Amino acid sequence: MKVISIDAPCNGSGKTSLILSILNAFPNRFAYTKFTTIYGDEQFCPAKDLDCACHRLQGDYNICSDSEVLSKPDTDTGKIWRAGALQTLWCVSRPEGYPEMLRQYTMNHWRANTPLLVEGSTVARHLSPALHVAVVNPLLPKSWWKDNAEQVVREADFVIVNPHKTGLKDSEAVSADDEIGEILERVQKKSMKGSLASLDRWEDQRLFEGIEQVLQGCDTN
Repeated sequence: MKVISIDAPCNGSGKTSLILSILNAFPNRFAYTKFTTIYGDEQFCPAKDLDCACHRLQGDYNICSDSEVLSKPDTDTGKIWRAGALQTLWCVSRPEGYPEMLRQYTMNHWRANTPLLVEGSTVARHLSPALHVAVVNPLLPKSWWKDNAEQVVREADFVIVNPHKTGLKDSEAVSADDEIGEILERVQKKSMKGSLASLDRWEDQRLFEGIEQVLQGCDTN
């Protein structure tokens, strides 16, 4: 199984847009799984959706394969479902639940011959992705970043810079020449500007070519 991990310092960075760009460029090639980590009893859903997989968490983890939940219109998983992912799942877990959740996931849901797109920060530390991609929106405040976000950006194979104000209030957006800009300057050689277009139509083709190499490896196995 070849895994491509999509990560971001915080919610709203543009992970879904990148995943849709990848699925459009490589139709009917990838399965997709979203991994959400729950750190406390009060943090159930980043999207505040009362009907999402987060609210179905009982015990340490839950693996949601419910098509009614995953295909809901105007949700990230619904958009990915409709973009042609061969399989869409949503795994929700407390940190201590990851080992057993991944054991159940690989035993019951893992498609051995299907390349996998995964979304989430914690899961990248448990898997060995063939490519690790970080998505950064420099207009989001640095205070929104997760504790290990700078390390994630430094260690990623590619960094997608995706400045957009969607869902942002004017008071929340910051200028791109702040501390985040300094971090991005240090990873400039592996950075590229994101786009809503299909990945094969981006001006910078390095990520597209990297994914092509991963898929070629799958085809020869």
